[in-house]
Amino acid sequence: MTDFANDATTGDAVALSGRLAIAVYEQIERLIRRGEFPKGVKLPPESELARRFGVSRPVVREALARLREEGIVRSQQGSGTFVIRGMLPSAAALPQIKTLADLLRYYEYRIDVEAATAGLAAERRTADDIAEISKVLAGAEEMLRQGEHQLLADANFAFHRAVAQATRNPFYVRTLEMMPNFIGRNQLDLVVSRQNSSDSYLWRIYHEHIAIFEAIAAADGVRARAEMQRHILAARDVVLNRQSLLANVEIDDRTT
Repeated sequence: MTDFANDATTGDAVALSGRLAIAVYEQIERLIRRGEFPKGVKLPPESELARRFGVSRPVVREALARLREEGIVRSQQGSGTFVIRGMLPSAAALPQIKTLADLLRYYEYRIDVEAATAGLAAERRTADDIAEISKVLAGAEEMLRQGEHQLLADANFAFHRAVAQATRNPFYVRTLEMMPNFIGRNQLDLVVSRQNSSDSYLWRIYHEHIAIFEAIAAADGVRARAEMQRHILAARDVVLNRQSLLANVEIDDRTT
């Protein structure tokens, strides 16, 4: 969970509320841009958004008001708040995933991109980058121990984004943000629904993240690439339910 409220310790309460509202607005706008809240969908209740972002409900209301002003969402009394703009053009640049073959192509692409990202992060990371990734991992561990599985999607994305930021190359960060929902809430929902032991699987993701982090912290680009590749391949196999699907799938290499 992104706890914006704890990031500030002093200052005028009104100014603080305004800064938090902007931060929440940016987070929700990013989720819409990435397609996690597609056009026509109803946003979660204010109370759930407040818990997700670690802020008060008035802060969420202010963020939603800004989204309404920009024509991104519309509120209906008694019904809730709905997304009316949908994904922005920048997020729609990647092809949509409509078939199992598309999903395999997506993971083929993601393996290359994220392995390269991890390798560069290991070569270029700063002390601040290491601290940020460590903070994200500590938050994920606490969520796991508390059983707050519904919050882990954000922590998962935060880890991958922190790694991308460590490359010092904004193109890697932007590429990550454009990737479909398989980094984030929808992926975890899909995975957990297919696992007999969601706790076991989610802890496995955490330990895979730890292995990637340790390679980056050690400035070992080769190992960081290998650990990230292993991590993405494992995610692919789970999403495809390897035992029943992967063995029977052949990728059609023809241009689509």
